[in-house]
Amino acid sequence: MKITLNSTSFLLPNNESWSILKKNNNINFSDYGNINSGLNAKNKAEIDVTLFFLPDLIDYFQLDKLDYRFETKKISNIIKLIEQKLKLKNKKFIVGLSEYFYNNIINFSKNISFSKKIKSYFLDELYKLSRKYNNFYIFDLDNIFSDHGYNNCFDQRNFYAFRCRLSTLGIKILSKNLEEIINRINFTNKKVLLLDCDNTIWGGVLAEDGMENIQIGQDGIGSAFLDFQKAIKKIKSSGVLIALVSKNDKSDVENVLKNHQSMILKKNDITAMKINWNEKSDNIKQLAKGLFLGLNSFVFWDDNPIEREKVRAQLKDIEVIEPSKDISDWPKQLLEFKGFSKFIITKEDKVKTKQYKNREKFIEAKHSSKNEINYLKSIKIKPKIIKINKSTLNRTLQLCQKTNQFNLRTKIYSMKDINKLNKKNICFLVHLKDNYGDHGIISFICLKIIEKKFLFIDTFLMSCRILGRHLESWILNEIKKLAIKNKLNFIIAEYIPTKRNQVAKDFILKSCFEKISKEKLNNYNIFFKKLKKENSNSEFYTLTKNSKIPNL
Repeated sequence: MKITLNSTSFLLPNNESWSILKKNNNINFSDYGNINSGLNAKNKAEIDVTLFFLPDLIDYFQLDKLDYRFETKKISNIIKLIEQKLKLKNKKFIVGLSEYFYNNIINFSKNISFSKKIKSYFLDELYKLSRKYNNFYIFDLDNIFSDHGYNNCFDQRNFYAFRCRLSTLGIKILSKNLEEIINRINFTNKKVLLLDCDNTIWGGVLAEDGMENIQIGQDGIGSAFLDFQKAIKKIKSSGVLIALVSKNDKSDVENVLKNHQSMILKKNDITAMKINWNEKSDNIKQLAKGLFLGLNSFVFWDDNPIEREKVRAQLKDIEVIEPSKDISDWPKQLLEFKGFSKFIITKEDKVKTKQYKNREKFIEAKHSSKNEINYLKSIKIKPKIIKINKSTLNRTLQLCQKTNQFNLRTKIYSMKDINKLNKKNICFLVHLKDNYGDHGIISFICLKIIEKKFLFIDTFLMSCRILGRHLESWILNEIKKLAIKNKLNFIIAEYIPTKRNQVAKDFILKSCFEKISKEKLNNYNIFFKKLKKENSNSEFYTLTKNSKIPNL
């Protein structure tokens, strides 16, 4: 990825510590100091990073003489330049900010320092922009430097020699954290936390100690396990699914979840459980299949090093946490784990556990019914087409970045891409309700009209948790109606195979689509030839307006 790095301070571009960020990215360092020029400059970078060190902007030796209105006006001018850049919507933009110069506990024991007031104003204005522009991210440098000690991260000798405020360690920490932010921009977060039970969510071994003697509560080490459960509940509220994978008797674990007075975690917090004496790797595979999620969506936390090594060896796509030897560190370690972190939490995230539990109930009831069609009619499925607008944009982005299975082309679109698609094409979302609850927005469709003849399905994706309702057939019928309305004779679908989206191809094959042979493809528009060239393993299918589609 191409990145431009602009800063008020010199950043020693040749320092070895930048290798962390340079490993996967092509970095261009702008001339330091001329921040206005850097913000106005046009470049081909996909991500612009601008770092502000307040001592470069205001005179820290004259803090007691500076005028607040004058200094905030300078900041306001910088904010205007940032917003001008954001309005272009042609790239992602990260701003980092630090106000550190020196600390004097006595001087600042009665009044907030002037520099902190300026930083607070700067941050407030930046966060206003972040709520307005989805391609904007804020990076509080002082938060990361304080963890390692300001004196270790800043180096006055570097400043006077090279005009670089940071030490080699400071640059290394900056590089590492920028890499983490950029990775989250480009790749989705983890979705499931897999937890052991004994000596993980409580102290002791349930089968040996009994429920009354496990360590969980307000005193001693039990309070650390209690806080660990609180941390688990906190990440669950952001949309992370919690699953138990434990070698225990299931009834004993369920009894603890239901009846132990000190347990923060309850059964309704747990999306899935595999509690038996089988190998954990086998149980995890079954969980992944049942949840319709790839193994790379899972994070495994177990106190037993042998179990951790087994999972690492047998399930290489799973991220295995190495817990601190000190249990009192666990709550902080979990909350600081960036694999679950996300920039925005949607309404759907907050009810994710409930949605997956409803899915489990739906599957059980469907399998036990004698007539599938009558059963589906009985649950009163109510799909609804809704528009993409400011209120639904974040959910659209989330669907694009997370949906891997029922996804014909698995194209990962940015916010900028979605806005562009929505302006020039037929785009819509699908919201679903039934007797099992409000499932929220579960599908994104984008259709392109090509030469007033073809309706090309650019995007057809759907959340796998609502599969089994034949909603995909209803959506396809809606697409067919749009083709007829626009007097288009052919619907064209491109299927780009991946390791995980076979279910999307199965749907195409069951829905009256006919595969377009290589010979016939040559007779089609050059648009499709270009697509074929871009994705050599693409398969193309066509559906005519006379084709009958199985209805919901």
